[in-house]
Amino acid sequence: MNQFISLETPLRFIKGVGPERSKTLERLGLVTLTDAFYFFPRRYENRWPIKKISEISFEEKECVSGAVQSRGLIRTKYGKTIFKVALEDPPEVPHEPAEGALHRTDRLFGVWFNQPYLGKIFLPKSRVIFYGQVERNGRQLQMTHPEYEIIHEDTARGTIHSGRLVPIYALTQDLSQKGIRQLIFRVISEHVRLIQDPLTVSLRKTLGLEDLAFALREIHFPSTPPDRQSAYERLVFDEFFFQQIVIQMKKAKFQKENRLMAHPNGEEQVRSLIRSLGFELTGGQKSAIREITNDMKKGRPMNRLVQGDVGSGKTAVAAAGLAFTVANGFQGALMAPTEVLAQQHYFNLTEVLEPLGITCGYLAGELSPQDRQKVLDGLADGSIHVVIGTHALIQSNVRFKNLGLAVVDEQHKFGVFQRAALKEKRPGAHFLLMTATPIPRTLALTLYGDLDISVIAELPKGRQAIKTLWVGENKREEIYKFLDTRIEKGAQAYVICPLIDEPQEPSPKSLPVRQAGALAIHEALSRVFSHRKVGLLHGRMKSAEKKKAMQDFKDRKIEILVSTVVIEVGVDVPNANVMIIENADKFGLAQLHQLRGRVGRGGAESVCVLFSDTANSESVERLGAFESMPSGFDIAEKDLKLRGAGDIIGEKQHGLPSLR
Repeated sequence: MNQFISLETPLRFIKGVGPERSKTLERLGLVTLTDAFYFFPRRYENRWPIKKISEISFEEKECVSGAVQSRGLIRTKYGKTIFKVALEDPPEVPHEPAEGALHRTDRLFGVWFNQPYLGKIFLPKSRVIFYGQVERNGRQLQMTHPEYEIIHEDTARGTIHSGRLVPIYALTQDLSQKGIRQLIFRVISEHVRLIQDPLTVSLRKTLGLEDLAFALREIHFPSTPPDRQSAYERLVFDEFFFQQIVIQMKKAKFQKENRLMAHPNGEEQVRSLIRSLGFELTGGQKSAIREITNDMKKGRPMNRLVQGDVGSGKTAVAAAGLAFTVANGFQGALMAPTEVLAQQHYFNLTEVLEPLGITCGYLAGELSPQDRQKVLDGLADGSIHVVIGTHALIQSNVRFKNLGLAVVDEQHKFGVFQRAALKEKRPGAHFLLMTATPIPRTLALTLYGDLDISVIAELPKGRQAIKTLWVGENKREEIYKFLDTRIEKGAQAYVICPLIDEPQEPSPKSLPVRQAGALAIHEALSRVFSHRKVGLLHGRMKSAEKKKAMQDFKDRKIEILVSTVVIEVGVDVPNANVMIIENADKFGLAQLHQLRGRVGRGGAESVCVLFSDTANSESVERLGAFESMPSGFDIAEKDLKLRGAGDIIGEKQHGLPSLR
């Protein structure tokens, strides 16, 4: 069948595979030759150099060669077998015992349990290579179940299991590293000629990339570390390059299939809105509004991401877009991830939009059936121009008369399908995503290549930098005195806890550091600050209770608000200028930055205090970086280095090729 082999040939037709073994390979996603070429190693083991027995070290993993001096099979009284092979250095190797050795160091034993068939493999005087942990058994050195490779005459061309950077692959039941390695080696050796490079020679030369066949050979069986790196760079380029092609094809298809009547008017409505705000927009805000309105004037749907740091004024940008779509006879919708944030958006947007004659509605799970039906009717008949809500907006009974713009705030908090569900309320509607969790621009262009991106880099005038302090428990009393002084001067404070309840016992993997629960911290602070008004907010409270707690905090009826991360995004209380985060090591960099962004919204100097006595090296690096970095964009770059792109991306982007 060789003359008919192609990259789509099933592996069961490859020599040494067959029907049964192919079923095992399918569990790893290995069905065709292409799958085998792109089944990349998870890591590599450096099995170089190949040592003589007299050179190996006790209790180390070693790669060693020798000649079979003797072999034997032992049967135990329980019916088990022990196969043992004795290797010796070749006669020409001088035998000098290592310093302090209690035995001859020119002999090494390999031991296998219940593998009697090995007697047919290890023939007398044959040359072999072992790789494994060197152990002591009395006065002897041995390896238990070492990986082995028989040295034949053609082994001079190179070994695949030893004496090199050896690939280590993902496995499944009934498949060994040797087995998968031999299969991949055979596929590459015999069929790499089938690989056709989609990049021309001139393009590869311009980009400094190796050809694809070379990259596939070297990523599996590197000749040298530099060759492996060159192969890696070529394959990474291919993944991102073809991902972008898919993204742009999807974008073109979407715009072709979803035509929307252009928004030709509305600039005066936007100008009226801006004049009513009472503050001057930043350059970034003006630029974002201009890009949004220009997009919406076109006869194709807008698909734009507005990325700005915490407190950069994205809500004002969204308000401009909503006013613009209403001025053109359409409706607008803004979806937020929490009721607390949705309520805040509703109050803020109502304040600036209703004076322009724009009717706003609110839709969330907390509404009574009667109030909910009023909003649904208003959306269906068009009497409600803009609706602000939570996930309730994407329920099937929500129908718009003429949706023109859908806005998703804190878009990373929603899943791919949730965002798509809002867009499907009116296929072809303009779509605006907003995030206050900055993403490195190179990563953003990769993840959101189907989106146009607006960046608001600067903060509004009058915003002061937030001072960040990382302290341990020994500073608690000092911090509490500082907090009391701030409150005496009229300030308010957040105290953030990672949990609602404190765990009964500390995690066995961590130091016995107290885990802060909001309920316990609230009780403790109510005693410490008995002369202050201490409030509580967490996710188990009823909607009305959460709403009252936030309103009391805004109205200064609460001076210290103990909360979980329910206040992480969007909450805006300008008078709050102290943020205390308990067990700060339990939070990621992006989450810490979001929490810190709840203060610094007024004219007074703001302070963020991180409590943590962690000794974990990763947490120490993370908190140290956060303490010294005020910019969310700098934090995003650091987060990328610490965690990698996969964790920052979070949910897999639906419909895109996965990255290896």
